[in-house]
Amino acid sequence: MKPWRILDSRYLVQDRWLRLRADTCELPIGRTISPYYVLEERDWVHVVAVTENGEILTVRQYRHAAGVICTELPGGVVDQGESPMSAAIRELKEETGYAAGSWEEVGHLFANPARQDNRVHVFLARDLTLAGTQSLDESEDIEFGFLSQSEILREIREGSFSQALHVASFFSARERLAELQSLT
Repeated sequence: MKPWRILDSRYLVQDRWLRLRADTCELPIGRTISPYYVLEERDWVHVVAVTENGEILTVRQYRHAAGVICTELPGGVVDQGESPMSAAIRELKEETGYAAGSWEEVGHLFANPARQDNRVHVFLARDLTLAGTQSLDESEDIEFGFLSQSEILREIREGSFSQALHVASFFSARERLAELQSLT
């Protein structure tokens, strides 16, 4: 299997949130596709922050594109020049006021590699302490609280914890948590 060859590329949208590119691509079989749209976005982070008794810190916020309020994991965009770990630490503190004494990246996932070039980095945060108050961006209105894993599973089934990448991040970290528990 070979990658496609980009014959031409032009930007249709370039702003602080994303860049939309229209490529002309030659497939390995010699066929040309034009335009092929690619969304260039910054990487994201999700934080699975776990208390000593196994509860997970979640956030609830309105998501305008779908017009829904979702339960999610704390997270956000990796700023330019920032490492994913630094972004995870910052986002947890900004959205919830919490800090963690133990951090581990459990993996990364592609958002939608057919159309987007970014990834979400999944972090497991433990040894939580309340370190201050929320420091939200102007477009954010976030509530936070703690849910057990079984409550999150229920919310997944009922559709309130419904963002696919957050669900995948939860299950990735859940696997790592199970590994850690088997070691003790």
